[in-house]
This record gives sequence, structure tokens and C-alpha cells, in this order.
Amino acid sequence: MLASDPTAHDSINLNCSTRANADLHLLPCSVDHNGPAKTTTYFLPTKQSATTFEAAFRGRQIHGRTVDVPPGYTGHVVESTSGSTHDAFENNTSARLELLSVEQFTSITVWEHDQLPRPDDEAISALSWTKVAQSIHCD
Repeated sequence: MLASDPTAHDSINLNCSTRANADLHLLPCSVDHNGPAKTTTYFLPTKQSATTFEAAFRGRQIHGRTVDVPPGYTGHVVESTSGSTHDAFENNTSARLELLSVEQFTSITVWEHDQLPRPDDEAISALSWTKVAQSIHCD
């Protein structure tokens, strides 16, 4: 996620030629596939309230909660254009990381098995760290 008015970082370059308002879902599973999928045919969430959903994935019921990205921030789905992002961060190398933003989002739906994701869910609580970061870097 990037602040709307980010300060440039020496080792990361983000190119923002993107489509806005992607419908982003964080599922409680791993899918060993990269590429297009017929999600609009097979993944059909039903709205339970303004921010909660139910769906079935691989025959199992899942429950979702939509959470907004904090004000002043925009979420980005990125692809590396300069090699492996994992290797660069794991090895703590100083190589410049080139990222291409392929989608932007302003909210994310977090899914869990058997119950709605709680406010202290890792993905949901990670969004609150922007407040901590702002207070640390405040003058």
C-alpha cells in the first residue's frame, strides 16, 4: 500500500499504469495457479450486510468482511519487473526493485472458514499500522 503522496525510496520504483478499483479478495487458502481464472463464474459471494459476505470455495463455506484501505492510501497489486522480490528482500540486497502496479484497490474482502474474520485478524489489523507509522514519522 502506498500513501497518496509517497516519499521516494531509494531502492523501490513503482510504475503506476493501472486499472482502478479492483475487486480484491484474500482467501484462507493457497491456490497454485498464476493467470486468468473464471472467478465470475465459479466464485459467487452473496451479500449478508453492507460489509459482510458468504460464499463457497472448493465446496466449503467461507465468510468475508470488506475492509477499506485507510484514508490517504491506495492499495496496489504489483508485479516485479526486475527479478524476484522474495530474493531481494530475503537477502537484504541493495538492488533496485522495479514494480509495476497492475491493479489499484480501495478495499479488500478478507475471508475465513466457518466464521467472519475478526477485527484482530492479521490482514485487517495490518491496515491499522498506517496510523502507527504516521505517528512515528510525525514531526
